[in-house]
Amino acid sequence: MILYIIVGILTAFLLGYIVGKHYGWEKGYIEAEAIVPLELRQQSLEKGKCLICAGSWGKERNYENFSRDLDTL
Repeated sequence: MILYIIVGILTAFLLGYIVGKHYGWEKGYIEAEAIVPLELRQQSLEKGKCLICAGSWGKERNYENFSRDLDTL
């Protein structure tokens, strides 16, 4: 009888651990999806170049977008 109780308690703890681990991974991925793009953008702006493609935008200027009409925005 005591053996069944011990096995039942261990099973409950194992099941709780598995469910909690799964929930933690899902929550972590959701938070990472929200934070990682912001972190990449912040690091890129601090370094002055794109961390993904290594392109630099600090020295090159694009003069096409400076003559925008405010009514079209």
